Amino acid sequence: MTEDRAARRAGVVALLCPNAQGHWSLVFMRRTQDGSPHSGQLSFPGGAEEPVDSGDLIRTAFRECEEEVGVALDESHLVDAMTPLYIPPSSFWVQPVLAVVDALPQFVKEPTEVSEILVTPLSGLPAAGKTWPTKRITGQRGTIVSPGCDVGEAVLWGATAMMTAEVLSLCHEAGFPPSFAPRIFQP
Repeated sequence: MTEDRAARRAGVVALLCPNAQGHWSLVFMRRTQDGSPHSGQLSFPGGAEEPVDSGDLIRTAFRECEEEVGVALDESHLVDAMTPLYIPPSSFWVQPVLAVVDALPQFVKEPTEVSEILVTPLSGLPAAGKTWPTKRITGQRGTIVSPGCDVGEAVLWGATAMMTAEVLSLCHEAGFPPSFAPRIFQP
């Protein structure tokens, strides 16, 4: 797919952290019902590039993560950039990044953008390399059938599910999480 010159650029953070029980988890947020193309959907914290980011989409992802869920990240938390992808409904080229923190953050949600923060154990997501179940999703564009999985009261599907599958694959390849107590992810 060639880049759409009119597409906006964005960065998102796939954040790994232990949950309250010490199980390694991914942080998702549910967007507020605001009428946008991704209204009410699960996503990773992130958003559009702004001039303050100086063209650095990792900086964009970290800035947006702090703005949306109150988690301040820096280079020491960065594992790596993941595969960028284009999201047609919103016309965004998105750069996902994988980051890790070694303790459950004190989340502060931005109420106009985030309705819920979900800390989801990796063990509750489809295993790396496995086919995801299909889900019927009804949205602004009608009803579709898509690979997805239940996360809380919502369905994880679309671009965020694609990014999640990549995170799960990277974790599997790295032997993460270990079968013992949580520790920092070392690829």
